[in-house]
Amino acid sequence: MRAPNETEHVVQEFLLAGIPGLQAHQNLLFIAFLLVYLGVMVGNLLILYLVFLDRRLHTPMYFFLCNLAFLDILITTTIFPKMFAVILLEDRIISFYGCFLQMYLILAVGSTENLILIVMAYDRYVAIMKPLHYHLIINGKLCVFLTVGAWVLGYLAPFVPLVDAILLSYCGPNNIEYCYCDYPTVVSLACADVTNIINTAFIFAMSVINIPLVLIIVSYLKIILNVYFMNPEDCRKAFSTCSTHLIVVLTYYFSLDLLYITFMIGNISADNRIIIGVIIYLLTPLLNPIIYSLRNKQIKQAAKKYLDLSLRTNIFAINSFRADVD
Repeated sequence: MRAPNETEHVVQEFLLAGIPGLQAHQNLLFIAFLLVYLGVMVGNLLILYLVFLDRRLHTPMYFFLCNLAFLDILITTTIFPKMFAVILLEDRIISFYGCFLQMYLILAVGSTENLILIVMAYDRYVAIMKPLHYHLIINGKLCVFLTVGAWVLGYLAPFVPLVDAILLSYCGPNNIEYCYCDYPTVVSLACADVTNIINTAFIFAMSVINIPLVLIIVSYLKIILNVYFMNPEDCRKAFSTCSTHLIVVLTYYFSLDLLYITFMIGNISADNRIIIGVIIYLLTPLLNPIIYSLRNKQIKQAAKKYLDLSLRTNIFAINSFRADVD
């Protein structure tokens, strides 16, 4: 029998394992994940809605925040609808190219989010370190340039590792011990020695994750050293401005590091890796709107104004409809 060559894909589909260790509680798991997913959608859509309506929020910081909110919606929608089908309906099948499409979107959106977080850190750095020149430096053209650059580079970054993976031969088994098409988990199923590919991808992933993290930490160290010599009120405002972004950054980047490092070490169960993945792609997008909303006076004012207006409008419409019926 002829062995498959490097571009021949014997496997036509993959089977997603879901979360094997919690299959006995799949209904409860589905409800919990669904509630969190709905929270992600409502929270991030609310940020987009408020920024769109309130002209006071038409500033660079909120423009970048809208990009982050949209990316959070995109990444969760890429992963969790199929994951829900696996958990609730036991629809474990995903096509070969559908799996690689999902993988690409996860890597691309993740890379783009890394770059957007750098842009947000730079925005806060200029706002605190050069407040008098902030609007001259962070102008509309620069905002668009930085954002477009982040999206383009983010979507180009995973292209080479993805091509390396898709050109491998997959002749079985086709069981992915994960709840979505995770790059190293899928590549390890190839009928070839993939050590070099996985090691290269790991180095690439660590670079994409940790270079932005180092740049962000350096910017915050400079901010901390600068505000240390300010008066207490200025120092408090500076830390209040940066603390929300720092919480998001540390949660997101350290979870990503843990996800890839644990795979390379290989001394962690599949269920524990899945939990780490859920933290990255579900809890972090849920925390982003909560953190920015609860600690941001302008967002809270806009929410109170426009949500109250929407509620009064709906009540008026209902009363008018009832009057017409009567």
